[in-house]
Amino acid sequence: MFGVTKPEIAYLIGLLQTDGSHHGSLNGKGKVRLELSVRDADVLPKLAAILPCYSSIRQRTRSTNFMEEYTSATLAFYDQSTRRAIADFGVPPGRKSRIIEPLKPPFAKADYVRGLLDGDGAVGFTGKGAPFVSFVTASKPMAEFYCEVVQEVCGVTRSPRLNQRDGVANILVLNLAAAALAAWAWHSPDTVSIGRKLRAATQVAAWTPDPANAYRYNIVRKQWTPEEDELIRTHSVAEAAKLMGRTEKSVEVRRARLRSSEVRAAWLGSIQPKTIQ
Repeated sequence: MFGVTKPEIAYLIGLLQTDGSHHGSLNGKGKVRLELSVRDADVLPKLAAILPCYSSIRQRTRSTNFMEEYTSATLAFYDQSTRRAIADFGVPPGRKSRIIEPLKPPFAKADYVRGLLDGDGAVGFTGKGAPFVSFVTASKPMAEFYCEVVQEVCGVTRSPRLNQRDGVANILVLNLAAAALAAWAWHSPDTVSIGRKLRAATQVAAWTPDPANAYRYNIVRKQWTPEEDELIRTHSVAEAAKLMGRTEKSVEVRRARLRSSEVRAAWLGSIQPKTIQ
């Protein structure tokens, strides 16, 4: 059965809605195409295998506005019944960027969102090392749906408003929210996905904040005990970190605070109270 309750079909629809095109007529001849950079072509044979009709994969090299020689790979199929099913799921013939709408339940939501992100999303780390997941869309219904997903999965609120400059919504989540979203959407190492993004999402999903900066992410820090403080005083940073199961950076920060506290206590103890005559 060719239905969107199947994870691989839901993923396919998400990817077609963002990176695919549907030409022709549902009552006559037509074609569905999915063109990706050759570096992302690893996913195309997997998609061809789940289609209930004949499809082809071809490569071509051409000049674009961004590159003199751009090599892409394209999955294409012409079967009318399959194209009608694709249209019913939300990939109509013609220009679709501003009119596409999210799938109607029931459907495999995480896999569908992964398809959207593989098409018009990005996942990775910023220049400063912060994990992120972003999604760009010119469709207001799609922006609203994605913001609902972010709220549901990550517990954070994002605005679905399209900006005035170019009429798109660029929806970004960072840090713990990004890690949660990546783990949810790319939920298994064998999911159908673009390999490059699967690898990046796996790294983002595994990210955890430095315990020394946990307060920035509303994480309750593990309190230091007198026994741990004694270990810090009597062992090297590496030894104390290993014995306590903490990071070396957190041990260094705690050691500095202990020294500061001890210096202050010694200074206060050296002050003699004045004698009142």
